[in-house]
Amino acid sequence: NQSLYLSYLIYDCDEPLVSTLSQASFSSSSELSSSHGAGFARLNRRDGAGGWSPLVSNKYQWLQIDLGERMETTAVATQGGYGSSNWVTSYLLMFSDSGRNWKQYRQEDSIWGFSGNANADSVVYYRLQPSIKARFLRFIPLEWNPRGRIGMRIEVFGCAYRSEVVDLDGKSSLLYRFDQNSLSPVKDVISLKFKTMQSDGILLHREGQNGDHITLELRRGRLFLLINSGEAKPPSTHTLINLTLGSLLDDQHWHSVLIQHVGKQVNFTVDEHRHRFHAQGEFGYLDLDHEISFGGIPAPGKSVSFPHKNFHGCLENLYYNGVDIIDLAKRQKPEIIAMGNVSFSCSQSQSVPVTFLSPRSYLALPGFSGEDELSASFQFRTWNKAGLLLFSELQLVSGGLLLFLNDGKLKLNLYQPGRLPSDITAGVVGLNDGQWHSISLSARRNHLSMVVDGQVASAASSLGPEQLYSGGTYYFGGCPDNSFGSKCKNPLDGFQGCMRLISISNRIVDLISVQQGSLGNFSDLQIDSCGITDRCLPNYCEHGGECSQSWNTFHCNCANTGYTGATCHNCKLNALASSSLCSDFLVPLPFPWMCAYMSMYWNHNGSDLTRVRNTNPENPYAGFFEYVASMEQLQATINLAEHCEQELTYYCKKSRLVNKQDGSPLSWWVGRTNETQTYWGGSLPDPQKCTCGLEGNCIDSQYYCNCDADRNEWTNDTGFLSYKEHLPVRKIVVTDTGRPHSEAAYKLGPLLCRGDSGTATRQRGFLGCIRSLQLNGMSLDLEERAKVTPGVEPGCRGHCSSYGKLCQNGGKCREKLSGFSCDCTFSAYTGPFCSKEISAYFGSGSSLIYNFQENYSLSKNSSSHAASFHGDMKLSREMIKFSFRTTRAPSLLLYVSSFYKEYLSVIIAKNGSLQIRYKLNRYQEPDVINFDFKNMADGQLHHVEINREEGVVFVEIDENAKRQVHLSSGTEFSAIRSLVLGRILEHGDLDQETALAGAQGFLGCLSAVQLSHVAPLKAALQPRHPARITVSGQVTESSCVAQAGTDATSRERTHSFADHSGTRNDREPLANAIRSDSAVIGGLIAVVIFILLCIAAIAIRIYQQKRLYKRNEAKRSENVDSAEAVLKSELNIQSAVNENQKEYFF
Repeated sequence: NQSLYLSYLIYDCDEPLVSTLSQASFSSSSELSSSHGAGFARLNRRDGAGGWSPLVSNKYQWLQIDLGERMETTAVATQGGYGSSNWVTSYLLMFSDSGRNWKQYRQEDSIWGFSGNANADSVVYYRLQPSIKARFLRFIPLEWNPRGRIGMRIEVFGCAYRSEVVDLDGKSSLLYRFDQNSLSPVKDVISLKFKTMQSDGILLHREGQNGDHITLELRRGRLFLLINSGEAKPPSTHTLINLTLGSLLDDQHWHSVLIQHVGKQVNFTVDEHRHRFHAQGEFGYLDLDHEISFGGIPAPGKSVSFPHKNFHGCLENLYYNGVDIIDLAKRQKPEIIAMGNVSFSCSQSQSVPVTFLSPRSYLALPGFSGEDELSASFQFRTWNKAGLLLFSELQLVSGGLLLFLNDGKLKLNLYQPGRLPSDITAGVVGLNDGQWHSISLSARRNHLSMVVDGQVASAASSLGPEQLYSGGTYYFGGCPDNSFGSKCKNPLDGFQGCMRLISISNRIVDLISVQQGSLGNFSDLQIDSCGITDRCLPNYCEHGGECSQSWNTFHCNCANTGYTGATCHNCKLNALASSSLCSDFLVPLPFPWMCAYMSMYWNHNGSDLTRVRNTNPENPYAGFFEYVASMEQLQATINLAEHCEQELTYYCKKSRLVNKQDGSPLSWWVGRTNETQTYWGGSLPDPQKCTCGLEGNCIDSQYYCNCDADRNEWTNDTGFLSYKEHLPVRKIVVTDTGRPHSEAAYKLGPLLCRGDSGTATRQRGFLGCIRSLQLNGMSLDLEERAKVTPGVEPGCRGHCSSYGKLCQNGGKCREKLSGFSCDCTFSAYTGPFCSKEISAYFGSGSSLIYNFQENYSLSKNSSSHAASFHGDMKLSREMIKFSFRTTRAPSLLLYVSSFYKEYLSVIIAKNGSLQIRYKLNRYQEPDVINFDFKNMADGQLHHVEINREEGVVFVEIDENAKRQVHLSSGTEFSAIRSLVLGRILEHGDLDQETALAGAQGFLGCLSAVQLSHVAPLKAALQPRHPARITVSGQVTESSCVAQAGTDATSRERTHSFADHSGTRNDREPLANAIRSDSAVIGGLIAVVIFILLCIAAIAIRIYQQKRLYKRNEAKRSENVDSAEAVLKSELNIQSAVNENQKEYFF
């Protein structure tokens, strides 16, 4: 586990890849304007209009990046357009090596759509598992904000990808000859990647003199691994292995292959699919020559007993037992012989496929005028039995020519209005097999011919009096709606599948021009990608059921299996039967097996503990186990069951399992195949290993079993044997108990079988999250187990994936057993959803200081949550947000200092303008960002947001005034010391304006103050742990924000100091009274009288408020503290209102 952890640390593949790209690396389907171009789509950037937006928002738009070379991409991130209502809520991710023939990113055999953004500026990240190795990436929006447009900013993360490639042209190959002493005769490990457009070809071949051979061959787009041992003709099942994996592998995309052959164990992996096979009989050794060929069988004198075709395509990262074959070939090493034309760069196909996604899909292309011949050719692949392939309008005579699939057969009809369609040919059978098929159709005057897959399928030398000429429009795949006035006729459903290499009048159609809208017309197509999938891989049909499929679904034929149901999972029950109920059982069973849903166990005669002494290799001990059922019955049970196991307990005292001198076994057991097994309970079928060897906790770390430590004390190697092909245990042999004090003991448990093998081997495993698992009342640590379990990752997307967006203002969603909560620790807000602002009223001369560190030296040992601002750390970016209300100018709103006399100040100058002053170099004057569009000391609520990235500062005031400024004083904030709100108590080396504002301090209300992850008002007013906060003067919790549901305009009006008679508390009851009076007019007299009394009371209140306001206005010019009293009075009223409001989530 430690080595895996160290390798994970070394393998760091999370570098941002987009931020360093040039403008030319970005492209898109269209752009709304020059400022909405693809080059402005970098994450967190605000250049141009703040992101990419296409001219029209529909499902045919895309954003593309060129990484310059093939890279490994491990994560993606998206944002909407900056400060806009344009964002994407879901999208697809596609990738390509050449910028053509795109492939959709998939996970677990299905196309994976990504959930996008819920607003313009939040960032949504996704980890890609598996990662993508490609040069080009394309984002395709599926859904977007209905009140806006498509808008995207993106980033992808990853690293460089090492790749050694070789291109073979179908006539070339590589032959590798190796030293016979360098390799194990019973172990081979081969790994490679390949891509091709051809459906057949030899990928590798190795053979011997006696008929032994191992071959990896591509047939009809599937991979076949053939391993033959011996000269048996015909080969028996004991000597021939034929494993098949993969499908549609001729798609010109990379596919990975791993072959592990260790003794009788064969592991065959293609992409994410794996086949594990354990051979029986005499298969442990293959007599093979010391050479292996890749791409064909080029060696002279080699004779093979099967027809073969060389591979035409590219191979990548080809390794044979750790040897880099392509690297040896590039360096022209003598052990590599290159046959034919071999190049070390992968040629890219320029064919453009098109996917017909639904029965409504069609592609309409114009014919060429002046032609006296109807001519078209194309290739297609599909799973559907029926669908229109081509309709062409005819000139001079009304009607058209129809080419379509019907029951998997190709049919060609001549259609004319008022006449029955004339069936010219019945075509070829079985063309809905998912393979590429080529069609060439030609009609000239009264002669017609059609060629299918290179063979002439039909030829009509005379069509009678009809004269066929070039058509006006060619419709591929289907017909448009009748409302378009099309003459296209379709007797069947539309075609669903892929087409490529479409040609009209012997001229290849430019499908990219079709995609760009400059040629033809189409509907519901995916151009430059073939989206066909094999729904029978993996095969969900159990118990030998035959899988067939269409574009959208699959079907299981359960005939002759003994099972029923959608996936042949259910037995044909007969409760009275005492023999086989399903075809899995070849012999009668001594009990009625009810579909294997319950556990069954089989006892034997060796369940008691047996002690063994005085044995040696010449005088071994052998213990035999006799079961209550016959071997045939046990084998039938094991074959049907999902899982079988036997616990083998083996105690030892100075009794070894393996001779450490020569590695020969000293104890072993034998299963139903009569083969010697040297692995023990809990281990995989690896020779001479036990449970402790796999888990790394043997009592002596140099051995794989406890007993091999050979200690003069009792120990044991105990565990469950669960490899079904070896069960049940029939015999155990012990040979090392002849030395003094040497002894062994063993006990074998019953054979336990449970479940249905169909569910285990053919059904897809669980895909999703499991959390809060308790077993017998104890919670299990799933995350720790997940770290060491292949295919399982720690962490789980739960409630937060659905409701996490409810956590606002930087609040983090935290999973709970039956819900979620919002963690507002690093937010300037509080409440259930981090939506309640924390505000404070600052009296005259008051001050609040947040100390990041007491002094420079102590900062290195700081343990507070602000300790990321170390004294020796250079701060290159920060985010500042706050709101304020005041009538005093000058005023200091915020001040951040450092130990190096660098500072940041946000002030209101004497003229009422808002100024942001950055001094990032103690020897230079500060940079000043001035906003003088209005008097900011007007008593209204103002919002400020500052974002700095090195020398670039973005400022936003009240959501409408935005500015970007480049600093000249520096790019880094060194040794940050403290943050001050209110009056500056210790004046340092400050500029005159900051010093004046700092001496005056701040009089008014500050709200939601945040510097990166630090919220000083929250730390002072709602402390949860000791914080370095110093408060002097009057700083009291209050409220200076508008109530929920009001817009920005109403917020300013509500908190205006100009007219206290018009505040919300006064206006709303009056409005309610008028509405109530209208509602009950002509109604109950008593209610009217009550309302009139209420109006009279409110009028008296308004009159009192106006008198108070006039009196305060008169005093205001005499004493600035009167403004403080007015503000404080209003804030206290709003505080009282807010205290009565509570927030609930159902």
